[in-house]
Amino acid sequence: MASLIKSGKKYYIQFCDSKRNPRLKQIPTETSSKTAARKLLRKLEAEYVTGAYDPWKTESKEEQHEFSSLKELIDHYVDEKSKTFWSANTILTNGKLLKKMGRKIGSLPIEKATEYHFNKFINAGDKAYSTRVGYRAKITAFVNWCDEQKYFMSDQVGKLKIFKSNIGQEESINYFTKEDIEKLASYISAKVAKDLTTGRQSNNRNALWLVDFIHWQRLSGMRLSETLNLRVGDVNTDTWEITIGNAHFVTKSKKKQVLPIESVEPLKEIARSKLAECSSDEDRLFGHSCRRHTNRLFNKYLKKALPKKTYLNIHSLRHTCCIELLRAGVPIYTVQRWLRHADVKTTQRYADLLNMDISEQVGRALK
Repeated sequence: MASLIKSGKKYYIQFCDSKRNPRLKQIPTETSSKTAARKLLRKLEAEYVTGAYDPWKTESKEEQHEFSSLKELIDHYVDEKSKTFWSANTILTNGKLLKKMGRKIGSLPIEKATEYHFNKFINAGDKAYSTRVGYRAKITAFVNWCDEQKYFMSDQVGKLKIFKSNIGQEESINYFTKEDIEKLASYISAKVAKDLTTGRQSNNRNALWLVDFIHWQRLSGMRLSETLNLRVGDVNTDTWEITIGNAHFVTKSKKKQVLPIESVEPLKEIARSKLAECSSDEDRLFGHSCRRHTNRLFNKYLKKALPKKTYLNIHSLRHTCCIELLRAGVPIYTVQRWLRHADVKTTQRYADLLNMDISEQVGRALK
């Protein structure tokens, strides 16, 4: 009745009925994800069987509505996506944001909407950097759709940006001291040992793995998602190179990356220990995959071991790695490659913080 075909980077759903004219009817899914396209295929097939959907009666380019304002176009976009592609959760998040944008700048005629208006909405107020990143992604999808549907001229709206004036909100650099790490690891070890005797934790399922995990994060500087998705097959014990990114996980840069740990004995020791616990190349090195569970467990012990430093989190261990390397005199470009920062300016932010840190320490010593 219907099949999935790919043209370029996008998938299309093709309906076939010898009694209709034309016999074949293609419906764009507007996605390059095969999983998402299949989900939409099943949905439209079910509606076609019940008569709730007829692909031959979908709106053609010539039948497109005329919209007098940006708000009307936004409402149409949200309605179309909600009926055909978006999940309930996406309808809630994307729809809410776009309708908010409609209230703010929706009175604009479509032909007068430019990147200035979208950028102003994205960067308005004191929103956190991560929030603005989310805004930009959702609004970029809307703008791209408008361009495909020819509601905007291709050069009318350029690339949406996050203003540099707000770069200070990008990320707070919080890090652990060596004493913090030792105190946290000792607390977890002691607590697990106590729980094992009382039966609150078992030999097969306990939080002792978190100690190795903490040391791994601090020494490797890897991101949480990178470590949780690290599999046995990603560790080459001949060259001691860690491949970050595999068939199951895409890195932040969308490319496979390599972390050479041949001369880093503490990391090799942890790797050997974890590899000994695994039986297949597909096993996760740390045996856990849930970010939420890992964060919750980490924060639980952090709150008890370092009650005055609950502003720290797992990502702070990556900051700690960067700070310790710079403190040890490792060249900034070497640190950049180890942390896999796309731009050395990111690493420079840590170096600037370190200079402030040194000043404070010297100031206290010379009082």
